[in-house]
Amino acid sequence: MTLYFHLTEILSIFAITFQIEIHHLPLCFIYNDNRMNEFTVSVRKLTDEELMREACESTFMGKSHASLLDLYKAEHSPVRTQMFWVTLKHIPLFISTHLLRHHVGSVPFQLTCRDDRKGGNPGMRSKIDEMVSKLKEVRNYERIATRTMTLDDVCDELEWLKDNADRYTPVNLSLLVNAQSLIDMAKLRLCNQAHAETRIVFNRIKEEIAKIDPSLASMMVRKCVYRGGLCGEMRCCGFNNTQAFQSEMKDYASNFSCKQIGLMNAVKQD
Repeated sequence: MTLYFHLTEILSIFAITFQIEIHHLPLCFIYNDNRMNEFTVSVRKLTDEELMREACESTFMGKSHASLLDLYKAEHSPVRTQMFWVTLKHIPLFISTHLLRHHVGSVPFQLTCRDDRKGGNPGMRSKIDEMVSKLKEVRNYERIATRTMTLDDVCDELEWLKDNADRYTPVNLSLLVNAQSLIDMAKLRLCNQAHAETRIVFNRIKEEIAKIDPSLASMMVRKCVYRGGLCGEMRCCGFNNTQAFQSEMKDYASNFSCKQIGLMNAVKQD
């Protein structure tokens, strides 16, 4: 985290010097760590628009002509018919924990850490015991070459533990999730108050959603955009006072009619 704050300070100076909004900079510039290079995201849609209309038609006498975008904007109950299977591989444990917080409309399936169920437990205790044993043996080795080989082995183990035995322990996570839950997740996980690396992962999820359901992706926005500029965070980052916010707000509002936007916002659009 110290590295993150130092980089943010440097980028802030860069942004002021060249009159660039720091929020316009790609996330990879704001936070870069080789531990995030290997994760993958895939999304599969399990239901279709016809099921959504069938759900609508169950609530009134007639035929539904609503589009997916119509329902995603309204967030009425039929949006929950749109189901997705999201697969995340090799994401840090703490990011998986962040996504698990969203339990309404989302069923998680996470790689176990049980060592008796073929889980992803790095076995830190046993590895440390093994390294301690090797280090104690070094004192008895007379040949320098043998000592060096043993120390190299210990260093390799320590390097491996560094990337696999803390909050960055890589895990796999699958989510059986509906459209409403994805809209709600986006409000928090695209917010600047979310961890930078969590935003990277969730932005990747949004990109994959856009390939199969662009209407839903257009509704997956951070909370201040969703609320038209209002921020409820206790530590407001100020993004809602930037040109980047205005750009995102304009893109989001373009999905709504003038009547839906309302008089005050219609004036702002002009």
